[in-house]
Amino acid sequence: MLFQLVQILYWLALATWFGGVLFIAVAAPIIFKSVRELNPILPNVLSVNLQGQHGELLAGTVVGNLLARLAQTELVCAAVLLVILIIQPFIIDTRDTNLTAAILRTVMFVVAAALVLADRFTLWPKIWKARQEYLDHADEPEIANPAKDHFDAEQRKSVTLMQIVLFMLLGMILFSGNISPNHGGGETLNNAQTAPQKGP
Repeated sequence: MLFQLVQILYWLALATWFGGVLFIAVAAPIIFKSVRELNPILPNVLSVNLQGQHGELLAGTVVGNLLARLAQTELVCAAVLLVILIIQPFIIDTRDTNLTAAILRTVMFVVAAALVLADRFTLWPKIWKARQEYLDHADEPEIANPAKDHFDAEQRKSVTLMQIVLFMLLGMILFSGNISPNHGGGETLNNAQTAPQKGP
């Protein structure tokens, strides 16, 4: 019963995390492409629309808000998985290749969680700071252009981190196919039951 409960929570958290990252990875380019094609004008932001920057800003804002919500989901899923990965060694079979798979899953989780924390609490504050600087000095190219370049560079780093996280989660899924309950106690019980009994 405990094994089933742990596995349900494990797959629910892992699938939600992987699905969320995969959705953003697929949706982000589509959002940017669609907004560029519409070429919107944001009168309350910039006085001019040089090289479709209104569209870039709008698409970046939409994707940024999605990523902020995704980060919250990722942190919850990571917390659940952390607890489960601590419990799993006590209830799953860790013999031979199963132990190797369990270690690989743990390493991939640590890498993915560390990247999410770095992206959320280190990289994204820099991204939004550069974005705000760009907005505040939109009519001053000597300030706005470097801020926009910085914003784009940091956002590319964030996308790269997200791709690595997606790869790590996919690895966790692939190495989770062999998770099975620990039957050590059950085997001992069965041996005791099938052992020949001595007469009185």
